[in-house]
Amino acid sequence: MSAQIENSIPLDFDLGNMAAFDISPLDETKLSGSEKESFLFSLSRDNVQQLVNKMISLPKERTSDGVLLQLPETVTPLPRAKPLPKPKPETKWQRFARIKGIAPKKREGRLVFDEASGEWVPKWGYKGKNKELETQWLVEEGEKEKKLTSKQVRNTSKKIKRSRRH
Repeated sequence: MSAQIENSIPLDFDLGNMAAFDISPLDETKLSGSEKESFLFSLSRDNVQQLVNKMISLPKERTSDGVLLQLPETVTPLPRAKPLPKPKPETKWQRFARIKGIAPKKREGRLVFDEASGEWVPKWGYKGKNKELETQWLVEEGEKEKKLTSKQVRNTSKKIKRSRRH
């Protein structure tokens, strides 16, 4: 499947970037003549064939996605379009928090997974997880209600009676 191609000067390969560099001089007569297109096409075809031959010789790995080649480290560094961003200076609060050992709060997300419906729903609000108790016909007594003293129970029952009178 691979074709052997001979060049007077061998190509420089950067397999990490999948690139080949041909430093051999071009034939000026072929470039200026009517064969310019065919000359450049054959030259680039030969160079690409050599690059493919080198790529095929790399170690391969079979995955569910197909056959993957393990590329070596790059030889030629590629330039960036823009310079690396400079780190932002630390604010007074960040410096104070670092010195005092204050860690930022970890905020929990607004959504929770509802196992009954199998969907992510809001914790509170419209169609929220907190509305779940309102739709149930039987709700267990919560911890707060269990801890009420008898005096608190009497006071709450009096409040309920008063509110019914009005």
